[in-house]
Amino acid sequence: MQFWFTADTHFGHGNIIKYCQRPFMSREEKTAMRNDPRAKLRLSNETVKRHDDAILDAINSRVAPDDTLWILGDFCWGGFAEARHYRDRIRCENVFLVWGNHDRGDIAPVFSDTIEQGMIRAEGQEIWLNHYPMRSWNKAFHGSWHLYGHVHGRLQREDDANPAMLVKDVGVDACEYRPISLAELRDYMAPRIDRFNRNKAAFVAGQDDAAIPM
Repeated sequence: MQFWFTADTHFGHGNIIKYCQRPFMSREEKTAMRNDPRAKLRLSNETVKRHDDAILDAINSRVAPDDTLWILGDFCWGGFAEARHYRDRIRCENVFLVWGNHDRGDIAPVFSDTIEQGMIRAEGQEIWLNHYPMRSWNKAFHGSWHLYGHVHGRLQREDDANPAMLVKDVGVDACEYRPISLAELRDYMAPRIDRFNRNKAAFVAGQDDAAIPM
Protein backbone atom coordinates (compact mmCIF):
# COMPACT_ATOMS: atom_id res chain seq x y z
CA MET A 1 0.00 0.00 0.00
CA GLN A 2 1.36 3.40 -1.03
CA PHE A 3 0.43 6.98 -0.14
CA TRP A 4 -0.36 9.44 -2.92
CA PHE A 5 -1.14 13.15 -2.91
CA THR A 6 -2.73 15.58 -5.33
CA ALA A 7 -4.77 18.79 -5.31
CA ASP A 8 -6.78 21.13 -7.50
CA THR A 9 -8.09 18.52 -9.89
CA HIS A 10 -11.04 20.85 -10.61
CA PHE A 11 -12.93 18.21 -12.57
CA GLY A 12 -15.59 19.78 -14.78
CA HIS A 13 -14.28 23.32 -14.20
CA GLY A 14 -13.67 24.93 -17.57
CA ASN A 15 -12.52 28.30 -16.23
CA ILE A 16 -9.63 26.72 -14.32
CA ILE A 17 -8.41 25.06 -17.52
CA LYS A 18 -8.54 28.46 -19.18
CA TYR A 19 -7.07 30.68 -16.47
CA CYS A 20 -4.30 28.23 -15.53
CA GLN A 21 -3.50 27.54 -19.18
CA ARG A 22 -3.79 23.80 -18.67
CA PRO A 23 -2.64 21.99 -21.83
CA PHE A 24 -5.99 20.57 -22.86
CA MET A 25 -7.52 23.36 -24.93
CA SER A 26 -8.16 23.06 -28.64
CA ARG A 27 -5.99 24.98 -31.10
CA GLU A 28 -8.77 27.54 -31.59
CA GLU A 29 -9.21 28.01 -27.84
CA LYS A 30 -5.46 28.47 -27.34
CA THR A 31 -5.38 31.12 -30.07
CA ALA A 32 -8.30 32.98 -28.53
CA MET A 33 -6.62 32.92 -25.11
CA ARG A 34 -3.32 34.18 -26.50
CA ASN A 35 -5.12 37.14 -28.05
CA ASP A 36 -7.05 37.89 -24.84
CA PRO A 37 -6.05 35.90 -21.72
CA ARG A 38 -9.16 37.13 -19.87
CA ALA A 39 -11.57 36.61 -22.73
CA LYS A 40 -15.09 35.54 -21.86
CA LEU A 41 -14.46 32.33 -23.73
CA ARG A 42 -16.49 29.27 -22.78
CA LEU A 43 -14.42 26.16 -23.32
CA SER A 44 -16.03 23.31 -25.21
CA ASN A 45 -17.41 20.24 -23.50
CA GLU A 46 -14.84 18.24 -25.46
CA THR A 47 -12.01 20.23 -23.86
CA VAL A 48 -13.39 19.78 -20.35
CA LYS A 49 -13.77 16.05 -21.00
CA ARG A 50 -10.21 15.84 -22.38
CA HIS A 51 -8.96 17.56 -19.20
CA ASP A 52 -10.97 15.34 -16.87
CA ASP A 53 -10.07 12.12 -18.67
CA ALA A 54 -6.35 12.96 -18.65
CA ILE A 55 -6.22 13.64 -14.91
CA LEU A 56 -8.37 10.62 -14.06
CA ASP A 57 -6.22 8.40 -16.28
CA ALA A 58 -3.09 9.73 -14.55
CA ILE A 59 -4.56 8.87 -11.15
CA ASN A 60 -5.72 5.42 -12.17
CA SER A 61 -2.47 4.55 -13.92
CA ARG A 62 -0.49 5.22 -10.74
CA VAL A 63 -2.73 4.69 -7.72
CA ALA A 64 -3.69 1.09 -6.94
CA PRO A 65 -7.09 0.13 -5.49
CA ASP A 66 -5.62 -0.57 -2.03
CA ASP A 67 -3.42 2.56 -1.93
CA THR A 68 -4.33 5.75 -0.07
CA LEU A 69 -4.98 8.94 -2.04
CA TRP A 70 -5.22 12.36 -0.41
CA ILE A 71 -6.80 15.15 -2.48
CA LEU A 72 -5.87 18.52 -0.98
CA GLY A 73 -8.91 20.45 -2.06
CA ASP A 74 -10.86 21.66 -5.09
CA PHE A 75 -11.96 18.25 -6.29
CA CYS A 76 -14.65 19.21 -8.80
CA TRP A 77 -17.08 21.82 -9.99
CA GLY A 78 -20.57 21.11 -8.70
CA GLY A 79 -22.22 19.24 -5.87
CA PHE A 80 -22.88 15.69 -4.77
CA ALA A 81 -23.97 14.26 -8.14
CA GLU A 82 -20.91 15.62 -9.93
CA ALA A 83 -18.55 14.55 -7.14
CA ARG A 84 -20.08 11.07 -7.10
CA HIS A 85 -19.58 10.81 -10.86
CA TYR A 86 -15.89 11.69 -10.69
CA ARG A 87 -15.19 9.74 -7.49
CA ASP A 88 -16.68 6.60 -9.04
CA ARG A 89 -14.17 6.88 -11.86
CA ILE A 90 -11.22 6.66 -9.44
CA ARG A 91 -10.38 3.02 -8.79
CA CYS A 92 -8.63 3.69 -5.46
CA GLU A 93 -10.85 2.66 -2.55
CA ASN A 94 -9.27 4.95 0.06
CA VAL A 95 -9.69 8.54 -1.10
CA PHE A 96 -9.57 11.35 1.45
CA LEU A 97 -10.33 15.05 0.95
CA VAL A 98 -8.84 18.15 2.55
CA TRP A 99 -11.47 20.85 2.07
CA GLY A 100 -10.68 23.49 -0.54
CA ASN A 101 -12.43 26.77 -1.26
CA HIS A 102 -14.29 25.33 -4.28
CA ASP A 103 -15.56 22.21 -2.51
CA ARG A 104 -19.23 22.13 -1.52
CA GLY A 105 -20.12 20.55 1.80
CA ASP A 106 -22.57 18.07 0.32
CA ILE A 107 -19.77 16.15 -1.42
CA ALA A 108 -18.35 14.76 1.85
CA PRO A 109 -20.11 11.36 1.62
CA VAL A 110 -18.23 10.35 -1.54
CA PHE A 111 -14.89 10.28 0.33
CA SER A 112 -13.50 7.91 2.95
CA ASP A 113 -13.14 10.94 5.24
CA THR A 114 -12.67 14.71 5.01
CA ILE A 115 -10.69 17.21 7.11
CA GLU A 116 -10.20 20.97 7.14
CA GLN A 117 -6.48 20.49 7.78
CA GLY A 118 -4.39 18.22 9.91
CA MET A 119 -1.44 15.96 10.55
CA ILE A 120 -1.14 12.48 9.11
CA ARG A 121 1.62 9.93 9.57
CA ALA A 122 2.72 8.14 6.40
CA GLU A 123 5.32 5.42 6.85
CA GLY A 124 6.65 7.20 9.92
CA GLN A 125 6.73 10.68 8.37
CA GLU A 126 4.49 13.36 9.87
CA ILE A 127 2.86 15.52 7.19
CA TRP A 128 0.68 18.58 7.75
CA LEU A 129 -2.01 18.81 5.07
CA ASN A 130 -3.81 22.02 4.16
CA HIS A 131 -5.38 23.24 0.95
CA TYR A 132 -3.58 26.54 1.48
CA PRO A 133 0.19 27.13 1.70
CA MET A 134 1.47 27.97 5.18
CA ARG A 135 4.65 29.62 6.38
CA SER A 136 4.64 27.59 9.59
CA TRP A 137 2.63 24.58 10.72
CA ASN A 138 2.37 22.01 13.51
CA LYS A 139 5.75 20.43 14.33
CA ALA A 140 7.49 22.37 11.53
CA PHE A 141 10.51 22.84 13.82
CA HIS A 142 10.61 19.09 14.43
CA GLY A 143 10.77 18.03 10.79
CA SER A 144 7.15 17.60 9.76
CA TRP A 145 6.42 18.29 6.11
CA HIS A 146 3.72 20.60 4.76
CA LEU A 147 1.85 19.73 1.56
CA TYR A 148 -0.55 22.19 -0.03
CA GLY A 149 -2.43 23.17 -3.19
CA HIS A 150 -4.58 26.19 -4.09
CA VAL A 151 -1.91 28.30 -5.80
CA HIS A 152 -1.57 26.27 -9.01
CA GLY A 153 2.22 26.17 -9.02
CA ARG A 154 2.68 29.91 -8.51
CA LEU A 155 4.86 29.53 -5.38
CA GLN A 156 7.37 27.10 -6.86
CA ARG A 157 10.06 29.75 -7.33
CA GLU A 158 9.53 30.92 -3.75
CA ASP A 159 9.83 27.33 -2.50
CA ASP A 160 12.99 26.86 -4.56
CA ALA A 161 14.44 30.00 -2.99
CA ASN A 162 13.84 28.56 0.51
CA PRO A 163 15.49 25.12 0.33
CA ALA A 164 15.26 24.52 4.08
CA MET A 165 11.46 24.66 4.04
CA LEU A 166 9.95 21.17 4.03
CA VAL A 167 7.05 22.12 1.77
CA LYS A 168 5.61 20.97 -1.56
CA ASP A 169 2.78 22.12 -3.79
CA VAL A 170 1.10 18.85 -4.75
CA GLY A 171 -1.47 20.46 -7.03
CA VAL A 172 -1.73 19.05 -10.53
CA ASP A 173 -0.36 22.25 -12.08
CA ALA A 174 2.88 21.75 -10.11
CA CYS A 175 3.09 17.96 -10.62
CA GLU A 176 2.63 17.33 -14.34
CA TYR A 177 -1.12 16.76 -13.91
CA ARG A 178 -0.66 13.57 -11.91
CA PRO A 179 -0.53 12.52 -8.25
CA ILE A 180 2.79 12.38 -6.46
CA SER A 181 3.81 9.42 -4.30
CA LEU A 182 5.35 9.42 -0.85
CA ALA A 183 8.48 7.87 -2.38
CA GLU A 184 8.77 10.77 -4.82
CA LEU A 185 8.23 13.22 -2.00
CA ARG A 186 11.05 11.61 -0.03
CA ASP A 187 13.39 12.16 -2.98
CA TYR A 188 12.22 15.77 -3.30
CA MET A 189 12.59 16.42 0.43
CA ALA A 190 15.99 14.74 0.91
CA PRO A 191 18.18 17.78 0.05
CA ARG A 192 15.74 20.08 1.83
CA ILE A 193 15.94 17.95 4.98
CA ASP A 194 19.73 18.20 4.89
CA ARG A 195 19.53 22.01 4.70
CA PHE A 196 16.79 22.07 7.35
CA ASN A 197 18.92 20.05 9.76
CA ARG A 198 21.93 22.33 9.23
CA ASN A 199 19.82 25.42 9.86
CA LYS A 200 18.23 23.85 12.92
CA ALA A 201 21.67 22.99 14.33
CA ALA A 202 22.72 26.61 13.83
CA PHE A 203 19.59 27.76 15.64
CA VAL A 204 20.26 25.43 18.56
CA ALA A 205 23.82 26.79 18.70
CA GLY A 206 22.42 30.29 19.10
CA GLN A 207 22.95 31.39 15.53
CA ASP A 208 19.33 32.12 14.65
CA ASP A 209 18.95 33.58 11.17
CA ALA A 210 15.20 32.92 10.97
CA ALA A 211 15.79 30.41 8.18
CA ILE A 212 13.54 27.68 9.56
CA PRO A 213 9.90 27.82 10.72
CA MET A 214 9.03 27.40 14.39
